[in-house]
Parts: sequence; C-alpha cells; structure tokens
Amino acid sequence: MAYKALYRKYRPSTFDEVVGQKSVVTTLLNAVKTGKLAHAYLFCGPRGTGKTTVAKLLAKTINCTSEGERPCGRCANCLEIQESTFPDVIELDAASNNGVDEVREIIEKVKYAPLNGKYKVYIIDEVHMMTSSAFNALLKTLEEPPEYCIFILATTEPHKVLPTIISRCQRFDFKKIDHQVIEGRLKEVCDREGIRCEDEAIALIAELADGGMRDSLSILDQCIAYAQNDITAEKVGEVYGVASLSEKIEMFELVRKKDAARLVDKINDISSRGLDVQRLTMDLLNIAKDGVVYNYCHEESALSVLNGKQAKALSVGFSNSQLLRFVELLVEAQIKYRDASNALTYFEVCLLKMMNADEEPVIREAPRPAREEPARPIPVAVPKATEEPRETAEYVEYSDEKLYEILISANKAIKEQDKASIAGALFASLPFEENRLVELVKGADIMASSPGNIILVVEDRLKANTINEKKNKKKAEELFSSCLGKGKDLYAITGEQQSYMIDYFKAHKYQPAKPAPAPAAEKKEEPSESDEKLINLFGKDGYDVVEE
Repeated sequence: MAYKALYRKYRPSTFDEVVGQKSVVTTLLNAVKTGKLAHAYLFCGPRGTGKTTVAKLLAKTINCTSEGERPCGRCANCLEIQESTFPDVIELDAASNNGVDEVREIIEKVKYAPLNGKYKVYIIDEVHMMTSSAFNALLKTLEEPPEYCIFILATTEPHKVLPTIISRCQRFDFKKIDHQVIEGRLKEVCDREGIRCEDEAIALIAELADGGMRDSLSILDQCIAYAQNDITAEKVGEVYGVASLSEKIEMFELVRKKDAARLVDKINDISSRGLDVQRLTMDLLNIAKDGVVYNYCHEESALSVLNGKQAKALSVGFSNSQLLRFVELLVEAQIKYRDASNALTYFEVCLLKMMNADEEPVIREAPRPAREEPARPIPVAVPKATEEPRETAEYVEYSDEKLYEILISANKAIKEQDKASIAGALFASLPFEENRLVELVKGADIMASSPGNIILVVEDRLKANTINEKKNKKKAEELFSSCLGKGKDLYAITGEQQSYMIDYFKAHKYQPAKPAPAPAAEKKEEPSESDEKLINLFGKDGYDVVEE
C-alpha cells in the first residue's frame, strides 16, 4: 500500500476531531439539527486551519444515511465522500478553474437533482482566485440555488471576494490554532506512529506551523523522513533552518553576561547553518515581549513563546526597561533589513547594542513646560520634577510644590540618622527577585529626609522612573521601613532635578537679608537665613549657587 501523508491520514473524520474551531463547529451542528441550513457558506481563514475539512464534514453529515449519530463514517455515502468519489459532492479548485466557462458548467449541472444523496454540495476552494466575470456569472445561482444544492466557498483572502458574493453567504472565520493545541495533536500522532519526538522539537514544529494544523503534520512528516524515529529540536532546526528555543534563550543569557566573544561566535554559528536572520529577530522580539508581559501579570496563560519558568528567569535577569529597549532595538533591526545587503551585520550590531541597553535611557528628558515667573528669577532653567509617564508603566509623580513641602520639613539631622540606619541593615537577607531594585536604591544618594519622607537622587531618568514605578516604589518603601523602624514616603529624582529644586527652594521662600552698611575693616560676612537653611538641608558643600 502506498504511503499516506500524515495530514491526510489524520484528517478529522468527525466534527468531534476538529480542533481550534469550536464556534464554527457548534454553529454548523446546530443548523443541521434544526434544519436551518443556508444555501451558501463562505469559510475564511489562514491555510491549514480546517476550512476544506469542515466543508467535507458538513457534506458528509447532511448526506449520511445513518439513523443514529451523523456522520457515521461507515455508510456508503460517508465513505465515498471521505475518498472524494461521491458524485453529489463536487470539489473545485478556483486557482485553476476560475473562468466564466467553468462557472457556466457548474450552473448547467446545478439544475440536475443529486444522484445518491439528499444534497448536492459544491465546495469551491481558493474562491478569491475567480475572475470578476466568473463571480458575476455565479451571482444569480448563488442567490437562488435549488433547495437541494449548497455552495461552500473557501478562501484565505476574503477581501478579494466581491462584496456581492459575500452578502449572499453565511460567513465563518476560521482562526489560527493555538500552539498548545497543535502540540497536543502532534504528541498524539507521534504516540500512534511510534515516533520519539522531544517536547522542544514538538514546540518548534508548532511554532513553524504558525497556527496551521495541516502544516504542522507536514513538517512532522518531513522531520520523520530526516531523523527517522528520534526527532530533536536540533534536527528540526537543521531541516528548516531555525534556531531552537533553548538557543534563543542562550543568546539572551550571553547578552545579560555581556559575553561579546561567545555571542559573536553564536551568531557566526547561526550564519554557517543558514538560519533565517529575519525570522530569528522576530523570535527574539517575541521572547522579550513575553518577559515584559510576565513582569506585569505573572500569568503563564498570557505567554505566547515561553513557559512560566523561562519567563520568570528572563524577568529576573532583565528589568522591564531593558526588555522594552530590546524590543525597540529588534524592531529597528527589522526595519533596516529591508534595504540591507547583509542582514547578519545589522543583527550582530543589534545584539551588541542590547548588551549596553541598561546604560541607555529609554525616556529622554522632556522640555520644561512654560510657567509663570517666580518672585525672584531662577538662575538656571532645568527640567521640572514632573514629566509624562510612559505608556507601559504607571509612575508616582510629585509636583515642584510637593517636593518643596518635603524640603521645608526636612533637616540634616534626620538625613544623617537615616543614612546611618540604612547603611547597616537595608540590604541584608533580601529575596532574590528584589536584587535589581536593591542595587539601584543602594547606589542612590539621599537629598533630604523629613519625619515622613525621603528624596533620593539617582544618575538618570531611567533609574528614577524605575524606582518611581508604583510596584517598585512600594517595595523600596518596605525595604526602608524594615531598617528605619517606621514607614516613609520615598521619591527619586535626577541630579538635574536636584539642582533645579535647590534653586526653586531658594527663590520661593527664603530671600537673602540685606546687610547694614559697615566699615570695610570691621565687616564680617555672615550666612543669610536662606544659606543657613540650605546648609541645614544639604550640608556646607552640598549645593552650588549658580548665577546667570
């Protein structure tokens, strides 16, 4: 007996075996049970998602002669339809039969009653390939066919079908099948065929299939021909020129370690194997995206590529800001590939940039909005403490006035006391997940402390945003509270904001007192009330007065 391809051998023979199209199957079965069949259907969706299979199952169901459950799969009609030899089910490929003459032949035969079954079913695949003339010739028949005739039109590109055709059909949209569903079906097929196929290989085949069950079985067929009864992810990669998930995760690990030498070696290995760089770029982008998604929701069900363990490891290795920067860099690389003579070079540069993503701010300083002149001109104009939040994260924002109120109630004694308390106890015995935040807070300086507030100063906007992100701010405040013995509200600003707030503070509240005239020899320079307050807040050398 000749070999039968897996996608043909394991094509569903009943509606119960159809996977991933529950709404379509349920609607059609209800129509059959209630006798409310339409005269024309339009099945739309990506390739390999079951459009033709469901069309044939519907034809079997309405022509089955069984008194019990239908389709029975045992009566003569069911068997003949399954083998495509039933005279009342006519399958037509519009890709090669798309002219007016072929349509006129259909119209001519429609008037003849079915020979063996109750219904005459026309299944026209790739119907979008028909010419406009052919569509127009079919219109009248499609609108008012004989009661025993049903048309099922299938297409991967419904936008190319004339609206007048679509309006005469009941439309069903077939969706891509989830990777997990495809993986389950592949495991079942491998068990039946006695094939050993590791889980990572099955996951890679499902990824390559891109939501098509038929494609997944065809890929598995080819892998069996290459690797026989022992299929690994590496062998699948050799056949289809793709990297395994473990290799992609390894690349992220090399980026985290900043191991440029091994990373370049890995890229050269990929090049020598002829892997598709553009596809690999998209795969890395999806992995980075999964890391961001997991950081926000911690739900494995929301992931598209990684499992929960892999996503957790990625989120521990990289901050959300880094992962979002990775996405930006990978998207930029994809855009450059369009005009590149050597995409591999852009890919290599992209990964090297990713190694330094923690040193590049994701958000640039926004220009300071217009505001009214204060009573005394501010010597240096710098960005305000407030700025627009990023779309992907929620930040706590403090206005200039709020920071000013904190500075009013702060003093040097509290600041020194907080520094001493924090130095000895803050960073001991912390959970591993908080290490990155701990390192960030540890490197910050305390600008000012009051009984209920602390203002930290960090190097750049990226670090300030990370601390001020709501979930991180809450964790940081808990860390401070554990060693201070009391809760304090924590807020981080940049060095530029610190300079601005010193000027703001000095201009809004404390004006220098005018000294009384005195002989030059006896004149003794005393600090003003403003200077005394600034020294009390920041120390004698903790600030600079900058004049225009």
